[in-house]
Amino acid sequence: MVHCSFNKRHLTLIWAVMECLFFTGIVFGWSWLSVTLRRDRYFLDLCNITLEEDVPDVLPNTVLNTDMLTELETPIIRTNINKNKSRRKCRPRKKWRTTTPPYEYEVYDSFPLNDSRYFCDEQEERLDIVNAIVLIIRHGLLLPLGIFLDAYGTTRTRLIAVLTFAIGTLVMTFSNASFPWLVIPAFSLISLAGLVILLTNIQVSNLFGSRRNTVMGSLIGAYHSSAIILLAMKETHSSHMETQTSFMFLTIGVVPILVSTIAFLPKSRIPWPLPAGYGKHGEAWKESSGSKRSNGQGPSKSSSNFATFRIVACSSVYIWSVIWFAIYNLRSFTYDGNVRLMLMKYGVAKENVYTYTELYALLLLTALPFGPCIGAILDWRRKANAANDPPIQQMQNILFALVVTFLFALANNILPTIPSLAFQVLGFVLQTGERVAVGTCLCAFVSHVNFPIEHFGKLIGLHFAVASIVSLLRFPFQSFITTSLHGDPFYINLLLLVLLLVSCGHPINLWYHCRLGLIRDTSNSERDRNTANEQLVSEDVVIAAEGTP
Repeated sequence: MVHCSFNKRHLTLIWAVMECLFFTGIVFGWSWLSVTLRRDRYFLDLCNITLEEDVPDVLPNTVLNTDMLTELETPIIRTNINKNKSRRKCRPRKKWRTTTPPYEYEVYDSFPLNDSRYFCDEQEERLDIVNAIVLIIRHGLLLPLGIFLDAYGTTRTRLIAVLTFAIGTLVMTFSNASFPWLVIPAFSLISLAGLVILLTNIQVSNLFGSRRNTVMGSLIGAYHSSAIILLAMKETHSSHMETQTSFMFLTIGVVPILVSTIAFLPKSRIPWPLPAGYGKHGEAWKESSGSKRSNGQGPSKSSSNFATFRIVACSSVYIWSVIWFAIYNLRSFTYDGNVRLMLMKYGVAKENVYTYTELYALLLLTALPFGPCIGAILDWRRKANAANDPPIQQMQNILFALVVTFLFALANNILPTIPSLAFQVLGFVLQTGERVAVGTCLCAFVSHVNFPIEHFGKLIGLHFAVASIVSLLRFPFQSFITTSLHGDPFYINLLLLVLLLVSCGHPINLWYHCRLGLIRDTSNSERDRNTANEQLVSEDVVIAAEGTP
């Protein structure tokens, strides 16, 4: 039974879900943000295109066609172009196609850029690179903030996240076509702050006992559905509200985050398993078991905590989890980078690719119902087995969720090989389900009682740090596809399938540990923690002695 007040417990959950929905995963709406960035001419200097101010007497939102161009007294030309230099151009639709005079100059269709009716390869590639860099920076910076979370607790960490979020949104207000690279630090800070807010909100699930993982999945589903914010920005931009103004309003989001930090969440952390007297009669839990050890206990205690973390991080269960997450993260990065190539491979015109990429972003909103479903799998109560301890049964549920995640990923590897746009749209949905399943399984695994809760921030931060390094492979993969494979990602998908099979080592290793009874509850007492650490050290010796089953 949970002893926290019913009203406050559920109000805290609702507030946390709304925070995750509106502030944490904004970067997932990049497809919609790229629409507004194209309209605002970010990185347009990379394109070979004539701007609409070169065309006299043309009203805004008017698309120039061939007949209109022939009526102009002076042709729109670009002179001094090297005829021998091959260069990709922005490609208008067929009805806007014009003839190209020979030799001295080239004529281009010119049309207003406040709609998205043109395609520029260079601009698209640069926006994709910016998105990848933002995600890699975010993943890499989570480890130091995870260390800070373990050392100083929830309140101080969220205050840093609030400051980071505010700085990121304000930097975005100063970005424009003249300073497009400001998008990188701005969105790196915004997305990093959102991820930290998510991790501090995950502990709210500890208040819900047997439904803990369902609540955790709901929070992660809301996190992946945050793309709705950039959809709203895109629509307001169509109503002539500037992108910078939208981000200025988004800065106000720090207010509800501060309210939650002060009114609902503890200074240190919500422990798990929940103590019997936690929150009883409305009393707040001021210090968790980890905060006492991290504040003023001297260097010997800090050294002991670091030794405990090192033992846990070197265990085979944890190492395989890091490898598993890095592979799935690389798959997600590569999939996002290949969406345009995959669509064009199956006959979608370049000018219509935007429609499908925006549909992909829209289907990310299905993460909201996916999250509780994955969490329900983790909370599934099977028939009691006297031979299994509760920690082993919980880990077996995680194992089952890992199998479901593998099936999502396997289907996502097969669907791109089917020459049908309907199957590619289905792949968008499965990709969303895979992302939610990966995030939910990761948080459920790291917060399992087999791992000391005082190292939660470091353990999950190390996952993201390694994933950020592995994600750098996205760039040589993309270069290899565009240069050597002529835009066909088939062989890269084949390589990802091999890596997916390698990642199966994590669920297999987890199953093996459950079978040998090596999963333990490290949360009962300090003595139990020391015993568990000794078991982790001798884990490989035990496995070798038992032999393969």
